[in-house]
Amino acid sequence: MKRRTFISSAAKAAMLAVPTLMFRNLAWAAKSAYSRMMQMRTYNGISDLGELPYFELTGSGRLRMIVEGLEGGIDGHTHLCLNALAGGTPDLMKRHPKTQYYLPPNINSSLDVYINQNAGAEDKKKMTGVIIDSLTPGGSDVTDTHTIPNLIEEMDRLKIEKAVVLPVRMGIPFGDDMTERYMQAVRSSGQEERFILCGGIEPTLDDALEKIETYNRAGLRGIKLHPNFGRFFPNDKKAWPAYELCGKFDLPVLIHSGRTGFKERKTLGFKLYTEDFADIGNFEEPIAAFPDTRFVLCHSGAMQNEQAIKIAKNNKNVWMDIHGQGVTNIQTMIRELGPERLMYGSDWAFYPEAIMVARLLLATEHDKSARRMIFRDNARRFWKL
Repeated sequence: MKRRTFISSAAKAAMLAVPTLMFRNLAWAAKSAYSRMMQMRTYNGISDLGELPYFELTGSGRLRMIVEGLEGGIDGHTHLCLNALAGGTPDLMKRHPKTQYYLPPNINSSLDVYINQNAGAEDKKKMTGVIIDSLTPGGSDVTDTHTIPNLIEEMDRLKIEKAVVLPVRMGIPFGDDMTERYMQAVRSSGQEERFILCGGIEPTLDDALEKIETYNRAGLRGIKLHPNFGRFFPNDKKAWPAYELCGKFDLPVLIHSGRTGFKERKTLGFKLYTEDFADIGNFEEPIAAFPDTRFVLCHSGAMQNEQAIKIAKNNKNVWMDIHGQGVTNIQTMIRELGPERLMYGSDWAFYPEAIMVARLLLATEHDKSARRMIFRDNARRFWKL
């Protein structure tokens, strides 16, 4: 081969090789970055999530979401202070310098297990203490911080425009007016447009239908049920007229679903708290019986997620609030159900907003369309915004 021909051939080969090498290097770098993100499924404290490319730390050490194109998010599962019975009525308009959560966020945690599994026995014991305090004289210093200004501050950092607020009806003799307290606070806050307020009922009580009619007239957007706190079974036929009326008024039923891993507590042989009521096996019958009523399975069945997916597959009137689910389970729900009936939820103030935001973003790293749908678009369609 002539020298000129050899040089020309070598130059052409080099020109072809450079882009190939560049592509391989870029591909390796992208793969490496994603591997590092996957390693972040285990983190030590909430600020550790700041190492993910989705967040930055503020000057006060709090997380701010920096992902473009996710403005206008909707958190489908929040609570203000859950005080009831003799626990008093904390000021829902007070701004506290720091939100205290039911379960501690600054522990070694995994983003790929159901969220309660990160809490140790001592953590769960402390949470139980907070719940007891919120029901007894003197209240709780923790739930005192679960106020409108504290929730909004967190929403603003995480690009969340609106929050669905869920009061809980416990069916107790007095101090069970959480819905009315939420209504008054939200409507006097000057921030009413930031909230989608629902009403809490116990569907097997004699006043269930009256409560639904009252909340519908008052402009509330949905009905919240908590089988464990209300101590009722979702498939109890006494609850069926309530499901039917919710369908008539197009009020979606947002219901705590599935077992979350908390042990039963007994005193003198009586179960003070049991998850038997919310076992996922109690849901399919009423859901199938009322196809015109929209049901949201809060926590997506919690630790019974596989069974909840089957219920959603069989019933098109079921949506899932993804709170608590790990990265892999969120990906499984997207694959098995499609993203259209999944909605973001944080269960604030049991946990900080950022934990579930991180889980959703990691789960949808390769599906930005599903990410937008779950974080924002599905809820806008569901709530007819």
